[in-house]
Amino acid sequence: MPFAKPIAVTPTRPTTSHVVLPWVVRLRWVSLAALAAAGWAAAVFWRVRLPEMAIVLLAALAATNAALTLQLRAPAPRRGAIGAVLLLDVGLLTGILYLVGGSLNPFSIIYLVGITLAAVALGHRWAIAIAIVSNAAYALIFFYSRPLEFTDPMYSGRVMTLHLSGMWVALTAASGLIAHFVSRVSEALERREAELTDARAAAARSDRLAALLSLGAGAAHELATPLSTISTAATELVQQLRPGSTTPESATRYAAMIRGEVDRCKTVLDQLSGRASSEAVEETEIAFPRLVDDVRYRLGESLSQRLDVQLPEDRAVVRVPAEPLRQTIIALVRNAFDASTAEQRVTLRVARADAGMSVEVIDRGRGMDEEQSARAGEPFFTTKPPGSGLGLGLFLARAFASQMGGTLQWRSTPTTGTSVLLQLPVR
Repeated sequence: MPFAKPIAVTPTRPTTSHVVLPWVVRLRWVSLAALAAAGWAAAVFWRVRLPEMAIVLLAALAATNAALTLQLRAPAPRRGAIGAVLLLDVGLLTGILYLVGGSLNPFSIIYLVGITLAAVALGHRWAIAIAIVSNAAYALIFFYSRPLEFTDPMYSGRVMTLHLSGMWVALTAASGLIAHFVSRVSEALERREAELTDARAAAARSDRLAALLSLGAGAAHELATPLSTISTAATELVQQLRPGSTTPESATRYAAMIRGEVDRCKTVLDQLSGRASSEAVEETEIAFPRLVDDVRYRLGESLSQRLDVQLPEDRAVVRVPAEPLRQTIIALVRNAFDASTAEQRVTLRVARADAGMSVEVIDRGRGMDEEQSARAGEPFFTTKPPGSGLGLGLFLARAFASQMGGTLQWRSTPTTGTSVLLQLPVR
């Protein structure tokens, strides 16, 4: 069976285009209203004849903005769709200017609105592309355009006055729109950045809490074996100390076993209490041989004698949250021993990896079928007999790997054994 696919969590974050898109839609509606108002004023006060096609192009602008409004409902607006709409704006605006005076039409400044939208919403590449297209389109209407037509011939001699007046109105409208748009978008982005900062701080607090909870669960998982040994030895000791018993040597041996296991529990608790505030959430330097020695000691003599260790030739030193790493390795090794018989050995392989370190635990025990392998790693799921385990070993190991940005994979075959591979990006 191939290694089980690791679970990767990709955090989601709102995109800039998602923040900006509502303002793009609003600004386009305002620009459209400004063009319509300018056309109405030119027709009423300056007796300019507006071609029907210009009205059709204004309606097309409204239709494209309505289509863009639908993007507001999408969870992640597509940048390509926004860019395509802004390029279409350039074409429609060019058509309107071609029909109503060409380069003499002062509302050619609306090109700048589209470029500003692209720069803020889509980035510099889209802004440069739309700026190039806008300049090329404006150059064309210098040579190809229809002159203004007037319903009253007496107004035809006031074209320059109309142009200058229109420039003032267009500049006022465009500068006001751009200033309002950029300032409001900047405020929206600042608010979003503040929200993201708060979210990161909350996530950091949650990570610390999860690390401490994992530390506690790992301690319970690690202390389960020596406490079980103490319970068994104490029961036997009671039997040996009953009146009439003639086996003082056995009683002495069980008492020594209990004392040794209690000392080991105390050592584990001392290490946990001393490192819970630092190593659970902070990195410390540790060499591979020292890491393995700690694991051996906390496994106990009986299990350590059945553990085969493979280390790299160089004495590698890495920076890791040492205590959670120890607990993770111990949990994986204990699981391997639990799945094996008393005669079978377990292999622990610690090695350097391209981007950090890898820890592989291999047993030759009963293994898991595909259904069990698919559920392995779920909290409180275990293949052990009832009362023999909590089913937290793989779960805690996978949680630690996720917090470190690494992976935990496993492959298992019934009656053949299981291999668990932990890969961590460490320094």
